Amino acid sequence: MERRVPDVSFEETCAPVPVAPPYLGVFAGGEPGRQARRYHLVETPSGLFKTALHELLRRCPVWLAPLIARRLAPLSRFRCRRRIFARRIDFNLAELHPRAPLDAADLEAASRRWWTGAGEVLAEYATLERLRSAGRVEIEGWEEIRARLPIGMPVVFAAVHLGPFELVFEVVRNGLGRNIVATWQPEPSRHANEILSRLRGRYGCHIFPPGQRAARHLRRLVVGEGFDALLFVDEVRDRQIHLPAFGRDLPTRGNAVIAVKLALKTGAPLVPVHVLRIAPARYRFVASAPLDFDRDGAGSDPLACGVAALDCHFAPIVRANLEQWWMLSQVRLPDFVARPKRTARDQ
Repeated sequence: MERRVPDVSFEETCAPVPVAPPYLGVFAGGEPGRQARRYHLVETPSGLFKTALHELLRRCPVWLAPLIARRLAPLSRFRCRRRIFARRIDFNLAELHPRAPLDAADLEAASRRWWTGAGEVLAEYATLERLRSAGRVEIEGWEEIRARLPIGMPVVFAAVHLGPFELVFEVVRNGLGRNIVATWQPEPSRHANEILSRLRGRYGCHIFPPGQRAARHLRRLVVGEGFDALLFVDEVRDRQIHLPAFGRDLPTRGNAVIAVKLALKTGAPLVPVHVLRIAPARYRFVASAPLDFDRDGAGSDPLACGVAALDCHFAPIVRANLEQWWMLSQVRLPDFVARPKRTARDQ
């Protein structure tokens, strides 16, 4: 398939850039002063360090970045051990792990593996566009699926944040040769967003931040011009992950709903994909068969059927690879206590 570039400026994929407070604002009091100090004295030095490290690792062999991350992961875990999100990770591992309930030793090992994998994800951004050419990525299932796809019709890819999840974009765009457009949720750090934008510019994928502009581009490019769409269906919305549902109510809005709507509107197959880390600096991209669900609405709601099909497909995959699921800290299960009461023994 010929690789085309959407008639959209790549700048439209960039995250909004916050307005910089005046430098002299660091001497001000109150909230303006706090914001200025955070921007200039905390975020700027930290961001410059991240950018310099990223550019250094880009020039190193692809195996080096995740190796460094594995060495530093215990330090990051120790520093964050009292944070609410870190305790939520352990709680969710204990509740959702396929071998639950875990004893203390198994939970400790699972948590350690999650933190190691999370560190590798961040490090792998530096070499992500080189991983396939370095022979580090296996592609599973695509050839069989491609033979079954209708000609002249878009494909809607649905993904979850497993392994080095950014690799999904690159493999679908360049490894499979699909003309995709996608969406993403910008990071809190403006420097991280700049790193991601430059990375996506290198491997050539238009990934739009959420909002009316993204919806307009998806509708025009996918429905009108036949581009493929790629949506992560385990995105954070209202401070929560809604899919996989893990026994909760299925979502009625969000990326899973948008993916199914696009598939219904265009008649496109809905193809689940994900990436797993199978060894240090080695990865497997998995394309599954298009989901089969009631599109005609004969006695049921086709939109709800499509979302349920996504949940049925991804829930066991996420559970089986829970230690590689980036979004684990964002699942807010009902029994988690964010701030437990301290006993006299804890004082």
